[in-house]
Amino acid sequence: GSNLKQPLPYILLNNDDESNDIRHVGLTRARQCILEPMQQSSNPAGDCNQSHMMIQNNEDEEEHLYTNIEVDEEQDDRYQHHYEEWDPDIIAYLRAAVAMSPFVSYLCYKMQLISLPYLGLQLLSIPLALKLSDHSGWIRWPSAFVIVALLGGIKTSCILMNFGNDNIAMKGMFYAFTAFWECSNALYIFGGRDLLDRFRINSYKRAFFAALCPAQIKFTTQVCPRDRWVRGMLHIGGYLATFFVLRLVLRYVVETIEMYAVLEAEAIVICVSCLVHIWNIPPLLYQMFMTGYRVQIIYPFGSIYFSTSSRDFWSKWSRPASSLIRHMFYYPLGGRGRAFLSIPLMFLLNASSHYSVSEALVGDKSEVGWNMVFGTLGLVATIEVYCDSIFERINVDDGTRSTNKWWTRARFVLASAALRFAAYTLLHKCLNSSLHNLIGLQ
Repeated sequence: GSNLKQPLPYILLNNDDESNDIRHVGLTRARQCILEPMQQSSNPAGDCNQSHMMIQNNEDEEEHLYTNIEVDEEQDDRYQHHYEEWDPDIIAYLRAAVAMSPFVSYLCYKMQLISLPYLGLQLLSIPLALKLSDHSGWIRWPSAFVIVALLGGIKTSCILMNFGNDNIAMKGMFYAFTAFWECSNALYIFGGRDLLDRFRINSYKRAFFAALCPAQIKFTTQVCPRDRWVRGMLHIGGYLATFFVLRLVLRYVVETIEMYAVLEAEAIVICVSCLVHIWNIPPLLYQMFMTGYRVQIIYPFGSIYFSTSSRDFWSKWSRPASSLIRHMFYYPLGGRGRAFLSIPLMFLLNASSHYSVSEALVGDKSEVGWNMVFGTLGLVATIEVYCDSIFERINVDDGTRSTNKWWTRARFVLASAALRFAAYTLLHKCLNSSLHNLIGLQ
């Protein structure tokens, strides 16, 4: 409702459904646990309260470090294993296949016969996650890692062999689209039962249906309204239109801007924050075909340029990959309880996983460049988490968070500077490119 009071450009560029839908997922349960009378601990409900508090601790840890899991109003039943059942029928499967057909057809055209095992692994990932959901992490983690390694290896080798005559833009679009699909599917194997319940994937019909989606998908109890798809279309279209306008303007001043690293870094961040919404188009098309069904699609990118902190940035940037990295490295390494270890190692391992990206796109692994990018981002994330624990307070009455104003400003400046340094280094050191190439002048 408040958006109606804003000018149209604000609505188009800042109407980020995914970011707006991200809630402090555990606060409702935390308030229940804190405000419950102490005497209830003597009855069986006490065990439930203790369980809820353990869930809150885990949720607060994930939400504190760049959560990208959407939740709706029915938070109270999110951890139950039984929901109002709706399993996809043959019509739903056909609509999902039609939505994915343009992208899968191009994938099969470029990957040729090797696309068969690749698609097979993609479609079996979430059913495998459901099969292993109640097993320990010692079984799920190696299984998921093998799936990720196989999918990434097939894709990288295919790009090196079959994309020799394609430019870096086509390679990048193909690589990113397949990467988001891989991360969205393999994520559930790492997350186990808790993550499957959060997205309400509790049957093999839902598992296969979710595997057909190029992004994360959540089954809901209500039909997804048509205006959600329309808002998404306006949001994505507004950003892409802004990029083309910027491209027309920058072509006359790009040489002057490239003389100053600060100006070039700002221009790179603006262009990238608009351009990444290209990868929201496949999920948008999927959402269009799923209108009228009880599913919600989580777009990979949000309004990253308007990020106010490092945590806010990671909640909007490459959501499937960010969530996968957290479940792959951050939680097994100790999470927030060992932030001094888990965050630096997570970003270091994340950097090493991007060596193959540069190799596939430009033929050079660019280890130094990726280490600089993720080293800077990891350092800022670690500082932010530690300082938030000192300066951030939670109001037990309403669950709202409050932070010292000076730290809010400092956090914004720190995250903005780190993002611009990382973007400049990424383009120049990792992709051997420049602003000229980014806006298509070379």
